[in-house]
Amino acid sequence: MRGIVVAAMIAAALVTGACQRHRNEAETPLERPSTIVEPETRVDAVPEEEPAVARQQWRAVSEQARTVTGNLRVSLEGRRGGPVVFAFANGITIRAQPYNVVPADARSGAGGQSFAAILNGDPRVNAYLYRVVEENLIPGRVAQGGLCGAAPARHLAVSEFVDGSGRWVFKIAAFRGEAQPPSSADPELCGAFAYQAQ
Repeated sequence: MRGIVVAAMIAAALVTGACQRHRNEAETPLERPSTIVEPETRVDAVPEEEPAVARQQWRAVSEQARTVTGNLRVSLEGRRGGPVVFAFANGITIRAQPYNVVPADARSGAGGQSFAAILNGDPRVNAYLYRVVEENLIPGRVAQGGLCGAAPARHLAVSEFVDGSGRWVFKIAAFRGEAQPPSSADPELCGAFAYQAQ
């Protein structure tokens, strides 16, 4: 029995040696078999979410968000695809209907800028577009008006994603024009607001 085991080991060593010789003969001298000749260009996707699905509470972090809106609570009214409610701590409440999802690097129609540029966001994520159904202001609490001041907000562009610091952020751009972004006509950008997950 011991002789059979020894013979099997010798046979395995001979086969391995023969394979190694055959492989070395096929390779060019001084060249590694797996030399990398092209750079790796694949980039990991940025984590992102549809607004109001995974997170609802957001803390105002940009100067405009702190002074105009305060913190934000965003929630679905009913089910996905239906209206989304944006309730701001200072007394502004917007009910908006989603109408499109576009790459954030797509042109918004506002001064030739992309949605990522106006949101100061990541061009690799999506921008969710909403038509404002109604904007309500609590009397006495909102001196400066709504997201667009005295004019009503007509459309919103929103992105929710993980930024370079590893934090979930929520970005909103508000438009007061009749033109629906993205558009060849100017949708009249009136403000951009930034929030972080609480």
